[in-house]
Amino acid sequence: MESHYEVLGLSPTADEQAVQRAYRTLLKEHHPDQGGSRERFLRIKEAYEVIVGEQPPGERETDGGAIADSRGSASSPRPTRSTYDPDARTTGDSPIDGHETLTVGGQYLTLTLSALVQDVSLADLVDEYVPPAIDRTVAFFRVHNTSSKERSWRGTANTSFIGDDGFLYQGSSIVTPHAEQLPERWCGTDVDIRPGRALDAVVIAQEMPPDVSVEQILYTQHAAGDDANSASGGDSTTGDETERYLFELRPLVRERLDRLPFRK
Repeated sequence: MESHYEVLGLSPTADEQAVQRAYRTLLKEHHPDQGGSRERFLRIKEAYEVIVGEQPPGERETDGGAIADSRGSASSPRPTRSTYDPDARTTGDSPIDGHETLTVGGQYLTLTLSALVQDVSLADLVDEYVPPAIDRTVAFFRVHNTSSKERSWRGTANTSFIGDDGFLYQGSSIVTPHAEQLPERWCGTDVDIRPGRALDAVVIAQEMPPDVSVEQILYTQHAAGDDANSASGGDSTTGDETERYLFELRPLVRERLDRLPFRK
């Protein structure tokens, strides 16, 4: 089997900048939305995450970049936050009331981007165990299952941040071990959402160059049969459909969304 460095076309002595350049180039070339193989795309993503130390949920390797939880293994199961009935939430009880938002509707979900904040110190999201020097771009969503079937929210794996440099930056699992410490209502893990229920979700982007701004955010929702297959790294053979939710971020809109949608 190819080593992680071989997947990226690099030698084991390659530095982090070389790894990032190779990852961005290959991600763009093999992204399924560009006609690439999903299996190869996931293999490239896995190789990058292992090398830089940002592990997908469930992986056991933690070689430096993922933030370890002193209370237990970063791969141990963690409870998810509750979903809620959006019609029962009173005015002022929502974390996004009174702020400008962007909403994209589809057959499966209605997604609302309530905030997109660049250079967020992760210490502003979780109180413990996180070095304050780590800054990332963070998206905050309201996810409403408007279909008649249960849908699986997979924010980290299925969200792409498209920069003005033309590269795609995937979601990061860097605070997954600390998802229970996120501010009230906000969820940073995978969740199954029943029909009519909603979820307030956080997606943290992988590291971007400091001069890059996000121009688009793309979330890909697979039908139920696709989720189990994609989790194993395979291509779907079930015939289930895929729905994509694209947020276009013009400069003025991006500026208005650049604020945390909660108070700590």
